[in-house]
Amino acid sequence: MQFGFRKHHSTETAVCFLLENLKLKIDRGGVVGAVFLDLKKAFDTVNRDILIEKLHHFNLSPRTLLWLESYLTCRKQQVRVNNTTSSCGENQLGLPQGSSLSPLLLSLYINDLPSCCPPNVQCQLYADDAVIYVHARDRYQAAQELTSAMNKISEWLQKSQLILNVSKTVCMYFSKSSTNQDTPPVLINGTAIQSVSEYKYLRITIDTQITFKSHIKKVVNSIKFNLSNFRHIRNNLTLEAAKLYYNAMIVSQMTYCMTSWASACRTILKPLQTVHKQALKTLDKKPKSHHNCKILQKHNLLSFNNMIQHTDCILVYKILHGLAPPPLQDFVKKRQNRSTRASSRGDCIIPSRKSSFGQTVFSFRASQTWNTIPESIRQFSTLPSFSKQLRSWLLENQTGTHS
Repeated sequence: MQFGFRKHHSTETAVCFLLENLKLKIDRGGVVGAVFLDLKKAFDTVNRDILIEKLHHFNLSPRTLLWLESYLTCRKQQVRVNNTTSSCGENQLGLPQGSSLSPLLLSLYINDLPSCCPPNVQCQLYADDAVIYVHARDRYQAAQELTSAMNKISEWLQKSQLILNVSKTVCMYFSKSSTNQDTPPVLINGTAIQSVSEYKYLRITIDTQITFKSHIKKVVNSIKFNLSNFRHIRNNLTLEAAKLYYNAMIVSQMTYCMTSWASACRTILKPLQTVHKQALKTLDKKPKSHHNCKILQKHNLLSFNNMIQHTDCILVYKILHGLAPPPLQDFVKKRQNRSTRASSRGDCIIPSRKSSFGQTVFSFRASQTWNTIPESIRQFSTLPSFSKQLRSWLLENQTGTHS
């Protein structure tokens, strides 16, 4: 459940996995209670003696353990200001900054955090950012079970000599209902954790109904700022430089974790589509009345909807070819019965969901899109070749809207 500092893992896959679980549980009824944990300066407060003790549980060779112990102990530091240098002082806490080994050591240090939670409480990590959540019939049951889990986590923190930032640790209750309900407190050592209606998790703002309304609004405002600058400098840029700005400052903002927030309804997504069309017209130096589909065709650019389909299918390809975190394989699966035509084509199973809300998950939407791709494209053996051919196919079948 560690999605940080690991090959084939990313913030995108962490958010995607969390939302798949939340929506799956909510679709079954009841509520999901969650606590987003915030640790105080985890890198700087790691106890090296405890870390070395924990490393003994990972089946490392004695020579490796001695090497790591030598690397961590007897570290000294000094400060220089202009021509004046301080005396050396021994640094007994924390992990060395700037080392590629430190993120791995932190992951190993907090690796046993999920194991201290009760079986019915799930825990997910991205580096030292942790979230625990539980499915319950109502908020009171969720609060009770989360409080029990937080007491066990408090014991783990004490043993690991890590400090929880209680003021930045928050709880949320997710459900399909928009009615105002009581928010029973989740406690840790008798102190109530703040309850919020939305939370920014790995730069994605998630609200209690998972509508992404606040997140899309923030992305639109950010793109509007970049678009204003784009309009101001466009006449002084070459087409090549303008495309670079368009991709770096606008498309990158739009596509970050698109696999998660693309499930938002059309009315919420519409402002984002609008600023995308404005960016296209600025790129090509065209007035507002110009048809954006002509610009897409001229520069071989994907439309907003095709960007979503391309991004979805890329992640599906990664999941099916072992290039994504293994937990995501629980949600995206190929049909196994080779006697059917769909199975022989390599179609994905469309997951069963009770409601339209449950069908907004990535696995449902992306599996449907994957099944429309020609078999010849799905069979490419490398991700770059698949991505290139998929993009070409989407461009060939792209239809624009004259607006």
